[in-house]
Amino acid sequence: MEPDKDFLDILIGAIKRETEAFNYYHQASQKAPSESTRSLLVQLAEEERRHRIILLQEFQNLSRLLSGKDSEEYLKQGEVSFHLPREPVFKRAQSLKSVGLAALSLPSELAGGDFFDTFVIKDQDKMGLLLLDVMGHGLEATELKAKTRVEWGKLKELYLEKEAHSMLLEPSSVLAHLNRFVWAECHRLACFLSAVYVILDPSGNRLVYSCAGHEPPVLFGESGYRSLTESGLLLGIDKDSSYPEASEGIESGDILVLFSDGVVENLNPKDEEFGRRNLIPVVEKNVKEDPAQIVRRILSALRDFTGDQPVVDEFTLAVAKIE
Repeated sequence: MEPDKDFLDILIGAIKRETEAFNYYHQASQKAPSESTRSLLVQLAEEERRHRIILLQEFQNLSRLLSGKDSEEYLKQGEVSFHLPREPVFKRAQSLKSVGLAALSLPSELAGGDFFDTFVIKDQDKMGLLLLDVMGHGLEATELKAKTRVEWGKLKELYLEKEAHSMLLEPSSVLAHLNRFVWAECHRLACFLSAVYVILDPSGNRLVYSCAGHEPPVLFGESGYRSLTESGLLLGIDKDSSYPEASEGIESGDILVLFSDGVVENLNPKDEEFGRRNLIPVVEKNVKEDPAQIVRRILSALRDFTGDQPVVDEFTLAVAKIE
């Protein structure tokens, strides 16, 4: 099914269900027999409320895209145009207590080819961060992202069943697996994916990563910043491709910034790219801030750079800070 008006109707149905669930938990909390039960029900109600906010934001974003005069071009040819929000709606993502995290995808998390997710390995005090970017927009990118996202979800389920334990701790193995999975589909759709998968190990003061042709993440620390440049081929080009793995030391206060190319390829009225040369100083000036504030500062710098003109490339941005 194409993401047309029928899809918006499905979103509306989902919003209604989240509202009903919120009301159910909230009302049940008022009648709870004990304080502990009431607290649990209040937390469940809050989760439903947050899910509803996310769905409402997606509904608003997709409504604007689908109702515009260029909506058909956006969906079929991959054109996109949107204004950067003054106050971003952040993605819901798992994190460790020792890692602050803020992430967003614009203009919409559902449509387009970007995907960001995390996987917390609590028993080892580690977490994985995965960022995918399909080389393109529109229906093909959304289709390829959706199938890759499902496969990533299966890997996480296997971990919980203790069948893929080691793979999720090995960034190179994760990318090699996803590459084999998407290879045939990439050739059918004639598009490929860039990807980066990072394992953060705060207790071991170590970061391990593997990259498939993706924009190198940037790690900021007391001694300055360094780009994580070790990389292999894009996913989907060579079915048997392997991906190099590299590691970096990390300490409390260090900041990891991951982003898709839409962040750095934004243009100003002079057709100059925002680039890493503008991104890096923003983070350097705000290393004492929390991740959400750093994301806000980056968006503000982007607005100033573009003259608050519409952005013509979707993007994902994530900031993780070691506490």
